[in-house]
Amino acid sequence: MTLWTRWMFLMALMFSASALATERRATLADLPVTDMTVVAPAKYAGASRLTERNGTPLDIALAIVGRFEGSTQHIIQANEGSESPTTSRVTVLRDGLLDDSVRGERWEIALARNAKGAWTIKEVKRAWRCWRGPQTDRFAATPCR
Repeated sequence: MTLWTRWMFLMALMFSASALATERRATLADLPVTDMTVVAPAKYAGASRLTERNGTPLDIALAIVGRFEGSTQHIIQANEGSESPTTSRVTVLRDGLLDDSVRGERWEIALARNAKGAWTIKEVKRAWRCWRGPQTDRFAATPCR
């Protein structure tokens, strides 16, 4: 092997290792979201009943998104106010779903405390990531086909 060939091989190896490391660093939360669709309250009526029983934001969010059947699920909860939060936003990110068209889902659930101190659902949004087509690298409001 000539010196030039060795150098080219080494450069290719370093480039592929760098690309692989960059790909591994990207998380579901880092994927772009082009748009989300608002979920109608009738779709999460059961979770709304949980708010009446003083459920936590996480309990309510998991009741909205339903059972998880996939390989990865990330949950991010951000509260406004530390000791006694007044609002909470729960993001549920799912990937590797057992579906032939939908690879992942992103849910955004906004909650607020009412005058009695119980959590109420203010808004629920949803987006999808597809196994094939134009939505493989981002979440979008258009369901996968």
